[in-house]
Amino acid sequence: ARAAGAVLAIVEQDVPPPKVAGQGGLALLRVESSVAALQALARHWRERLRDAGCRVVGVCGSNGKTTTRHLIHHVLSYAGLRGSQSPKSFNNHLGVPLTLLAAPAGDDFLVAEVGTNHPGEIASLSAIVRPDIAVITSIGEEHLEFFEDLTGVAREESAVLEHILDGGTAILLTEARLPVQLTIPTEPAFSILRFDLDPISAALPLPGEHNRLNASAASAVARCFGVAEARIANAWPAAGHAPMRGELIGADDPRRPTVINDAYNANPTSMRAALKVLADHPAPRIAVLGDMLELGQVTESAHRDIAALAAQTAERCVLIGPRFAAAAAELALDPQAVSAHARWSDELPAQIATGLTAETTLLLKGSRGMALERLLPVLEARFGQAADQD
Repeated sequence: ARAAGAVLAIVEQDVPPPKVAGQGGLALLRVESSVAALQALARHWRERLRDAGCRVVGVCGSNGKTTTRHLIHHVLSYAGLRGSQSPKSFNNHLGVPLTLLAAPAGDDFLVAEVGTNHPGEIASLSAIVRPDIAVITSIGEEHLEFFEDLTGVAREESAVLEHILDGGTAILLTEARLPVQLTIPTEPAFSILRFDLDPISAALPLPGEHNRLNASAASAVARCFGVAEARIANAWPAAGHAPMRGELIGADDPRRPTVINDAYNANPTSMRAALKVLADHPAPRIAVLGDMLELGQVTESAHRDIAALAAQTAERCVLIGPRFAAAAAELALDPQAVSAHARWSDELPAQIATGLTAETTLLLKGSRGMALERLLPVLEARFGQAADQD
């Protein structure tokens, strides 16, 4: 750290200061918890951001957080506002304070993604973010091993509402789109703005209704910043995707198969949305699905339901992981159309690539721990070479 230019290190233990040739010393500040110190610094910097007029948008929800955060940043930047957003998926106890601390005080906005996988995390992180505008993108079947059911998920995601600054805004799905209702303070000191599919997002190039909903939420945020309707509408045709969230690869190259790379994470709700996107593509379709993790008591039933839906959606399914393998065996799915693999092997990518043609649409979807993007280099090697030869 000193060699990289640091002048102070916050540490939890007594350690000797490093000596770097040709450089000055390194100050050490010992604290009981370096994580707590990081978060305290972020809380202080949040006050500096507020004093400087930088408005903070907090993005929570079971699905669509990263895409919505990305789209909010896009539409506000397109409108000429200056701001930053969480890098990658910096949405936990380390990523959230690092996001805040990286934000310049002179910016117009900061979009901070706030995630959770255990009860109480949204409340803890929202107390640091203290958003001017809070977006809850969706309520779905996430981390049910810890939240138990959708009511527990809604309770957790609703915790952000307790930390909106007075006079701020909560942007929430219409009640008809929520499987269970959110917990809203009895006398909120903020306004509530509901969103649904917004015609203004019709030109969004990202696939699927769920992405149009994400853009609709982003449009609502833009209106809170006073962005004109025409400017919002003009922003959407130029919107890109967040990496590995519905990313279309090869769609504009007739010599390659189309890959829907949605491999960053998965739960039953997002799996159904991804399969719906796959169903909109012409045959032949291949669904490569990896296990959904942290589902608790619904693990078996959720994998059975998704395996059955995938078999109905795609002409060929490749199910990877012990949970999907068990589901495929229990359902007695057609082995000619569905292959199940209890664990990943180095030979699997080549097996999956066998039989692919330029007309194929292939979906990659699984929890982060499954790392299904490992298939991509094999496809690139095979079809990239074919394209080069042509």
